[in-house]
Amino acid sequence: MRLEQALRSGRHLSTADPTEAELLIVNTCGFIDASKDESISVIRDLDSSRRKGQQLYVVGCLTEIAEAEVRATIPNVDATFGAEQWDAVAASVGPASANFDIPQPEFTNIKQPSAYLKISDGCDRPCTFCIIPTIKGAMHSDTVSRLIAEAKAHARDGTRELVLVAQDSTAYGEDQGDREGLATLLEQLSEAVPDLPWIRLMYAYPGRVTRLLAETMARLPNVVPYLDMPLQHASPSVLRRMKRPTVNKSRESINHIRKAIPDVVLRSTFIVGFPGETDSEFEELLTFIEEQRFDHIGAFTYSAQKGTPAATLLEQVPEAVKIERYGRLMELAQSISHDQNREMIGQEMKVLVESAEPTTSADGSPVVIGRTYRDAPEVDGLAFVKGEFKPGSMVDVRVEGALPYDLLCSPLDFHKP
Repeated sequence: MRLEQALRSGRHLSTADPTEAELLIVNTCGFIDASKDESISVIRDLDSSRRKGQQLYVVGCLTEIAEAEVRATIPNVDATFGAEQWDAVAASVGPASANFDIPQPEFTNIKQPSAYLKISDGCDRPCTFCIIPTIKGAMHSDTVSRLIAEAKAHARDGTRELVLVAQDSTAYGEDQGDREGLATLLEQLSEAVPDLPWIRLMYAYPGRVTRLLAETMARLPNVVPYLDMPLQHASPSVLRRMKRPTVNKSRESINHIRKAIPDVVLRSTFIVGFPGETDSEFEELLTFIEEQRFDHIGAFTYSAQKGTPAATLLEQVPEAVKIERYGRLMELAQSISHDQNREMIGQEMKVLVESAEPTTSADGSPVVIGRTYRDAPEVDGLAFVKGEFKPGSMVDVRVEGALPYDLLCSPLDFHKP
């Protein structure tokens, strides 16, 4: 979004159709090998299909750490820029022709039911598996005034959900000396956009979900009872090798949020196959997951990242073992998710509709796709709702069925006598 803002300030317009564009921009990820490979594949495809005179820029994390590799692999790329060099990209492109009367909004006006609000960038945590501090540098918080202005712009455009993201959202304000800066920001955002129904918090750091933060989330009417807290592992010895907070710190944060919000939905992420992970250490992780019963779980097999301390550890876990452990963890996670979803049957809640057009059920009746407050965009489950509703609608529904990750719902109007 920041890149689009920088280009719009030069009176440029975006298009989702690559054939219409004068400039193709690939914003890359360099965090894990799969993302790097995907970025390279997209760049190569765009390069091979672009028309004469159409420029291709590659920007972001991958070019921050592997610009030479990108240039060697796709030598016809017109320009490369590192992470967060949005103004440099805009300066390179220059202003659009003065013959076009294009508005210059302070923020983008792409109308979507859900929007991301990046509250800070960079990270100061010492995780041994992570390259982000090398790519992004030290954590730096965005200003409250700019974040509120962006939130208001989204609300004016009809956004119904604001998802707060950062490499470490709970570090917000620490660079300004405020260790409870996130709680304060939530209060200010909630007050600034009272008609925006959902504000969702992602990427909380274990041990930094304080009692004050939990109580603030519980008190604010448009902050949804949902928290994403990537824990990465639960074996004390693995956590030490990762240089992550202790499992007791994790439990402390979980207890704070569950005490303040008894019906909170918790999501976490775990790495399997970290160097030296033994069978017993992996079993400790499974036991912890069974104990905590997280509503949503994401998992990754460990991938060594060049330039990180973990990549130099000698006891790398065989790939076949990683895959087997990943399968066992996700089987447990799916079982827990299905149990949690079954408990929702009969409950009434709201669904935020996201699908532009309805699909059809087995009997040919229309069905739209959306999410309840229990599910974050792109990473969690969906809600299938009978009927036809516009994107951005908040539909009151009753849950009638449960799949391992998704809910089957009917509008309450269908149940009126």
